[in-house]
Amino acid sequence: MHNARDNFSDAGFSVVLVGLGTPGQAEQFRDDFSLSFPIICDPQKELYRMFDLGRSSIVNTASPGVLLKGLRAMSQGYMPGIPRGDTMQLPGVFLIDAEGNIRYSYFSKDPSDHPSIETLLNLQEMFK
Repeated sequence: MHNARDNFSDAGFSVVLVGLGTPGQAEQFRDDFSLSFPIICDPQKELYRMFDLGRSSIVNTASPGVLLKGLRAMSQGYMPGIPRGDTMQLPGVFLIDAEGNIRYSYFSKDPSDHPSIETLLNLQEMFK
């Protein structure tokens, strides 16, 4: 996502990440991956509950599909860090307009499940 930051900006999107860690962990994450996006720290999972994001199971988290995606990421130079926080908390992606209306929701089925960058960028028409 960070590699496409200019595409998101050109499409009129502002990307904000939400994580379960502390501000210090968020800064370390930002530094480790050279990110420029703002990060909201939500260790109490208030936003996760507000957006009704689910939880994974151990079986789902260690599924062959998740493991293959992890190996693919490692082959591209992305090394996993030490898991912290609630490793069963599932992610999601939400596009919210300037008035605060949720225009697009994506609820991940497992920790590695995300919409593609292309899918998100193609949704810019919803905001015109």
